[in-house]
Amino acid sequence: MNMKGEFKQIIEDLQSVKPVLHHITNYVTAGDCAGIALAAGASPVMADAPEEVADITAGSDALVLNLGTVSQDRKKAMEIAAAAASENKIPVILDPVGVMSSRTRLDFALKLLKDHKITVVRGNYSECRALLQEEAQERGVDNLRTPDQADALKTVKETAQKYNCVVAMTGQVDYISDGLHALMINGGHPLMTRITGAGCMTTTVVAACVAVADEKLEGAMLGLIIMGQAAELAAGLLEKKDGPGLFKARLFDSVYHVIDKWNLIMDNLNPERAN
Repeated sequence: MNMKGEFKQIIEDLQSVKPVLHHITNYVTAGDCAGIALAAGASPVMADAPEEVADITAGSDALVLNLGTVSQDRKKAMEIAAAAASENKIPVILDPVGVMSSRTRLDFALKLLKDHKITVVRGNYSECRALLQEEAQERGVDNLRTPDQADALKTVKETAQKYNCVVAMTGQVDYISDGLHALMINGGHPLMTRITGAGCMTTTVVAACVAVADEKLEGAMLGLIIMGQAAELAAGLLEKKDGPGLFKARLFDSVYHVIDKWNLIMDNLNPERAN
């Protein structure tokens, strides 16, 4: 697997194609996701009316389904859009926000995974574990657990196998698997946990890369790497008086610069195959 060569091609295609990303997402971070999509070179569409989502999805390069603020209309729209994506061979990226703490969200996420072709799941450890065990027994939507490496690898790989998709599991260390291969990706910064929308924005960047990638594992992996590199760059630009607010603003700039200057940072990348 020549990952550096694959990454270079995905970056070039991202910059030339400017993929259209249809989001059906939550109202808390919709603006953040649209902004990070533009910074990455993609074109966001935020549309969740059931009567129009089939047409919007059919004209897009990827579909993002985010469960952060689910409602009956939004769930209906997601199912219609997912069916349209399957019909038009468009990748679907699912962000199962908070499924570990809500039986309603978990049941709907499981329905999407079982009834539709989901290309990538991007979630934290607690969300992925809930999908794997089909249980919702925690509180809140943030990941409160830090798994050891063996547990993380087992969870990401078994979840990918169970749902026949790529699983990108983010946290202090990111893990990604297609059910056959599993890799660890170091990067990011602790300030990512102190801003709203870090996970949702990561899902969007993953979607941008997956939209133009021939191999969806490499596309999702590159999305995680871009966000990790951007977080490190954004944190490095802060002064002592700065905090999460300015970090978030710098994150948009840093995603733009990481993609624009990809050739300069590519030699420093070394994703680690875990098993």
